[in-house]
Amino acid sequence: MKQSKEVLGKPIISIFAGKEIGKVKNFVINPDLRSIEFIIVQNDQWDFGIKAVPFKLVEGLGDYAVTIDSESAVIDLADIPIANELLSKNIQIKGTRIISRKGHHLGQISEYYFDPETGKILGCILDKPDSPSVLPEAAVITFGKEITVISDEGDQPLVSDEAFRNEKIETEPEAVEETMIAQESVSSAVDELDLEELIGKTLSANLYDPSGELIAAEGSVITAEIVDQTKAMGSNKALELALKVAE
Repeated sequence: MKQSKEVLGKPIISIFAGKEIGKVKNFVINPDLRSIEFIIVQNDQWDFGIKAVPFKLVEGLGDYAVTIDSESAVIDLADIPIANELLSKNIQIKGTRIISRKGHHLGQISEYYFDPETGKILGCILDKPDSPSVLPEAAVITFGKEITVISDEGDQPLVSDEAFRNEKIETEPEAVEETMIAQESVSSAVDELDLEELIGKTLSANLYDPSGELIAAEGSVITAEIVDQTKAMGSNKALELALKVAE
């Protein structure tokens, strides 16, 4: 479990290139899935567009850096319709007011916890430095641009920060199981993609195998061989191929 501030500003490292490709500038939140969908990359040498890494393609969120397989995991958000939709919603979570369904005001969110494996939002920290309180994600009805709406069920949805963190530690085995289920869902979603439909289309960025060897360069036409090779590398690589198809 991590807070967003533990990741923001950290370098993003390409494992196979052995170099820093940028820093974590911000997150793109999917309010429907209640998770981090993309990590926005800051690199002052890139001139145009908003570049990001799909959270599913992140290898690790360490104390020093965020790691990805290669720079091919970085995409232009303008090429992804869902990304444009999420950017227009501009859900930040931090800074929003917490309002109950019946109109009661509980405070303002200053930070949030998320699962570093899946990106799922776990809880929101209220702006009360003397007595930090956490709103568990389960109590939230809507994550909005300005207001987070919560249910009125229960007399007190807030818990102490210490109790929340202890509860997450105690339920870690269950969280691991949920992560495995989430990974299976990604695999299932990729299986439902008809990658054969990509044959004949053009790659919008370089595609590398897990060892860092180039499979196909930007601008290459996707062939049946590339599709078969990508499928054999697993669901994450198949998803990467689908994300790197030029419109």
